[in-house]
Amino acid sequence: MAVEIIEVECPGCGEMIQVRQEEFVDVKENPEYREKIIEGDFFLNRCPSCGDVVMVEYPLMYMDPDRKLNFYMAPEHEDDLLEQLNSLELPESAVDAEAVFRLVPNGLGLTEKILIAETGRDDRVLELCKFVIWDQVREEWPDLEPGDLLYMFDEDGEYFVIWPSDNGQDEKLTVPLDAELYREIEEHYMDALAIPAGKYAEVDQHWISERFER
Repeated sequence: MAVEIIEVECPGCGEMIQVRQEEFVDVKENPEYREKIIEGDFFLNRCPSCGDVVMVEYPLMYMDPDRKLNFYMAPEHEDDLLEQLNSLELPESAVDAEAVFRLVPNGLGLTEKILIAETGRDDRVLELCKFVIWDQVREEWPDLEPGDLLYMFDEDGEYFVIWPSDNGQDEKLTVPLDAELYREIEEHYMDALAIPAGKYAEVDQHWISERFER
């Protein structure tokens, strides 16, 4: 596994912190990394001088061979990154039609994609669900930005978290996933949501808006 050590300045005390960067994460080989990413700990680094915790996100390839997941996280990436990722033409025999290739912008986006895969949901369908309920949610949260609705699940069910929200008790507000809406989209719109096998896509609200008009 390729590892690089970089130095970043602690915003609390100004000391330089050594940060370990993993270029590739294979959760079949290192299953503990999956939990650290989901819990939000993977990109956190504690300053040895003052104890402050610093988040350092960096380009990372997340692979889950058992689920056939390939997620490339690239914070503040260039506009042509997708073109670069998809520039290599693979022979048909090497393309797995069931494999998922996604580009994500940050740790939250990576966590969401992991959780979506674990419930057997399709991220394209969920993004269209967000697109459909967007106006309804923005009536209450007019400052909502694309990317502020995130899919989550727990023992109580599946829902979208309104990430900037707070109910005053340090809890995020949520919108339950409409299972009937999900089924309807999955039944009628998969052709419009198709992605060529073996190709990366940045499936988000911008991607959806290029295919549908609100």
